[in-house]
Amino acid sequence: MQPDAQPAPDRLIVVGASAGGIEAVSALLRSLPADLASPVIIAQHLNPARESHLDAILARNSPLPVRIAADGERLEAGVVYVVPADRDAEIAARAISLHEPGERRPVPSIDRLLRSAAQEIGQGLIAVILSGSGSDGAAGAREVKAAGGTVIIQDPESASFPSMPLSLEPSSVDAAAEPGAIGALLADFMAGESVDGDPEHEQQLRLLLGQLQERSGIDFMAYKRPTVLRRLKGRMAATGRQTLTDYLRLLDDDAEEYGRLAASFLIKVTEFFRDSRVMDRLRSHVLPEVVAHARTTHELRVWCAGCATGEEAYTMGMLVLEALGDERAGVDVRIFATDVDSAALAFGRRGMYGAQDGAAAVVAAPLCGGRRRVRGGQGRSGPGHLRRARPRCPAASSAPTPR
Repeated sequence: MQPDAQPAPDRLIVVGASAGGIEAVSALLRSLPADLASPVIIAQHLNPARESHLDAILARNSPLPVRIAADGERLEAGVVYVVPADRDAEIAARAISLHEPGERRPVPSIDRLLRSAAQEIGQGLIAVILSGSGSDGAAGAREVKAAGGTVIIQDPESASFPSMPLSLEPSSVDAAAEPGAIGALLADFMAGESVDGDPEHEQQLRLLLGQLQERSGIDFMAYKRPTVLRRLKGRMAATGRQTLTDYLRLLDDDAEEYGRLAASFLIKVTEFFRDSRVMDRLRSHVLPEVVAHARTTHELRVWCAGCATGEEAYTMGMLVLEALGDERAGVDVRIFATDVDSAALAFGRRGMYGAQDGAAAVVAAPLCGGRRRVRGGQGRSGPGHLRRARPRCPAASSAPTPR
């Protein structure tokens, strides 16, 4: 490192926006503190065929310097970088790497930027998804959460085009706010009181987790302590509580916050055809026997426990319908999907997934004889037969009662 070079930041804020996003990004930048200890990268969907003056527009609203990102440029705290309109961006070795856009999708790709940033920055990454149509950013946000990072969305009611923030699964979102309030939220996420290593904090934490177990029925004491502390700090920031004592007072006043806290602790790793080897064995060994029995009883029941946002339940539906083939009309198929997270169940109950989940078609094709496809996108919910045989997601998390 050169003597005057700044150390590479261990934090990064990535902001993704599309239609209606320029106004939202401007409001967010106006709310940022002038001493923000993190770089900010803006990925705003634009027409690459037109000359962009986005950096100049945003500079008029930002207390931080704004510049167009250059290939190979090292990240610097307190600087806002704007991804060029005709390039995709990735983060590698704490630097920006620009690329020609690949497959047909909005440019710059928010998903591609978030995936690389999650791998590079990990839990120091904060993703912000603002107004936009479509679902770019939903898949990337999922990887941000898997890496221990934080996800904030614009309150959909304040967005000119709410599709992008609404496309994120509830389990991926730490907080939602209007753009003008996100700056303070970011500062709280990066600051806040430490909740680790202090005997008083440890006593308060045990009290909190005990109360949470009483209300949720889940014992989080055995969860990895760094994960619990990180998610707890996120809820403290999202609720504007700077100390653990203040957060405990909030829990006394707002019992619903216990549910939101429990949901933030729960780890939901799911996708269509998540484990292809397991699904292949189901198709080749398990389902033929189950379907043979169903031919005599004319009914088939499947229970997906811990279904999270429903992808595995719909995957089971595809495999079952494929195994039944032309006999599907003669068998009453019911798929029950349960989970302790009611918000995740509500998302799965919609049966609508973003375009990023269409990647499952590549896996689904060999498993389903090449005839079944997962078609993602705004307002789509998968194959027609599956829509009519949609898995049932009860409001409760208990197992289905046998008949």
